Amino acid sequence: MDTNASVIVGIRAGVFDRPDAAEITARLGTALTDAITRVVGDDLRAGTMVELVASPPERTFVGGALTV
Repeated sequence: MDTNASVIVGIRAGVFDRPDAAEITARLGTALTDAITRVVGDDLRAGTMVELVASPPERTFVGGALTV
């Protein structure tokens, strides 16, 4: 697939285990695409890719400290 814009977002892996995971990820994908196209123009919408990447707690750091 040819993309004009791409964004990769790290998200806690636990989100994908929630019963509403499909709804949450769909809303994130839509909202992020909307935000990108508001800035760069709606003509890029079809080529905008959003990737949600699972980050397990044991590999997530905030301010240099492990967040487990």
